[in-house]
Amino acid sequence: MRLRHDMLTHGVYVVAAQHEGKIGGLAVAWATQVGTNRLLICVGQQSATRELVLASGAFGLSVLTREQLDIARRFGRGSSRKANKFEGIRYHTADTGSPLLDECAATFDCRVSAVYDHGTQKLIVGEIVAAERLKEEYEPLIYHQEEY
Repeated sequence: MRLRHDMLTHGVYVVAAQHEGKIGGLAVAWATQVGTNRLLICVGQQSATRELVLASGAFGLSVLTREQLDIARRFGRGSSRKANKFEGIRYHTADTGSPLLDECAATFDCRVSAVYDHGTQKLIVGEIVAAERLKEEYEPLIYHQEEY
């Protein structure tokens, strides 16, 4: 049996980066832990944020809560090339300078440690250089069957 995209559920995250005055972010459901201090994200070739991650060598990963559906939709639609998705959004930076959302459940500041080509996707492994828990208890935002 072939795995279908609607058979699994995924947490929802915002991946963000900045480089040479440009800032970008996108919502992703394909992020996972791959060791005690590494995360893996999967980003498509059309992504402006992917270009910033690769150019800067870093990214921030913000864990969204169930109450942040509006944030997921903002970062999940459109391109950072055409709009500043961070307008009106409070964020901060840590060691790498990557944007981290203030109002989310947790954040991870990562330096890129490996990049793998996978068709039109890039699998990007980041070493966690800083992490913070912003909410002790929360319900994660879940992506399932192409909807939150």
